[in-house]
Amino acid sequence: MAKADVAISAHSDEEISRMLSAFEFALPLASATRLYGGYSGSNYRVQAADGAVAVLKVCNSYSAEEVEAQARVSAHLRRHGYAKACAALPCMRGAGFTALADDGTPCCVLSFVEGTAADKVIGAGVEARVVLRSIGEALAQLHRVPVDGEAGLRPMEEGGACDLRKHISGELLALFEASEHTKAHSFLPFYRRQRELLLKAVSARDIPTGVLHGDPFLDNILCDPHTGEVRGFVDLEDVAVGPCLFDAACCACACCFDAATNTLDHPRLRALLEGYYAHRRLSAAEAAIFIDWMKATMLCNASWRFRNFNIDHREIEECRDAHVELQARILELENPETIAKVQALLDEM
Repeated sequence: MAKADVAISAHSDEEISRMLSAFEFALPLASATRLYGGYSGSNYRVQAADGAVAVLKVCNSYSAEEVEAQARVSAHLRRHGYAKACAALPCMRGAGFTALADDGTPCCVLSFVEGTAADKVIGAGVEARVVLRSIGEALAQLHRVPVDGEAGLRPMEEGGACDLRKHISGELLALFEASEHTKAHSFLPFYRRQRELLLKAVSARDIPTGVLHGDPFLDNILCDPHTGEVRGFVDLEDVAVGPCLFDAACCACACCFDAATNTLDHPRLRALLEGYYAHRRLSAAEAAIFIDWMKATMLCNASWRFRNFNIDHREIEECRDAHVELQARILELENPETIAKVQALLDEM
């Protein structure tokens, strides 16, 4: 399922200028171009009269506190020299990273990353393994950014990571069981069984932690359209500090399944892991539960689609079954042959 070309809200140049005036961005505004993406924000490529380019993100359905938490993690990455993610620009006079649109919706300004979504780069003919190796390298470098002793960085228990905390707490299960639209849905027995496996997977201790992107799908990674090299991770709504294994396993599931057959593409997975291992090796404990976390992260994403299109945005009827694609990936990861191949590859690494 490709990211939909949607934008929840639209803003005039005057509104955009008022929002930008809160940030360290040189006005007057020379141009504002609406960008299209998913449901979490309305994005604009903005250019100042002095030529500076950035992205204004109006964050629909998020509180100002949530946007500020996301931006702090983004700014932390840039302070530590990690350049392959969009970075938050501060507000004027050092007042955080978040302002409000005219209607009270929180907004932030991010550095502009020039590139093409990784899925489109592969679709245009760049070798998938080249792209996946570069993604693995960039992800491992992200996980090497220090977080020890850093105050103010959002932990996974407070947000991000595709709402993993809501699966652990039972909040989503309660929502699904209470909603008239989902309480009798065929997805629920599957969800209950997989949630029990998720709880077992995340109970593991002594797993290395770092900064997580939280949603490393191909359409959230911009690459050079000619070489396939990663230019930057974008869409940072799910950034948090948590187990590095979350990102590594999620990326393996999100980026290494064949789009046509929805089966695991082992050459892609090998390329991803080779790139990752070039900068960070999985610990023995991580490798032992890698497949369990692949399934857990896909359950988080499948459940997000299920909720979004069966409860929150029922008007988009053509997406009611969008979760089925990821549900099928979880089942594929229970295939003994698939498990054996993935484990053999991890052992080889």
